[in-house]
Amino acid sequence: MFTYATLGTLAGAVAATVLVVDSIKELGFLKHFSTRCLVVVVAEGIVFLSDITAGSFTLKNVPLCVLNGLLVAASAMGSWQVIHDRLFGGSEKAKGG
Repeated sequence: MFTYATLGTLAGAVAATVLVVDSIKELGFLKHFSTRCLVVVVAEGIVFLSDITAGSFTLKNVPLCVLNGLLVAASAMGSWQVIHDRLFGGSEKAKGG
């Protein structure tokens, strides 16, 4: 189960980002956004939320939150690609498509 403490870790934030994006990417107006943009927005939201709930949010931490959000987003996209490749036998680029 997730707690705000686990969302404050890289692994927890990545897992939550993958779960949330996979659950909402086909909903209503979100279908019109690229999945990569949605991943970045969700990851940044999770990082900022976990920082706020931990009580460590300050203006000077905003650049760190942004960088951490980008790290979470990149990790989430990379982990999803590995899972997709394992389940479906390789990426589309490798297949020539």
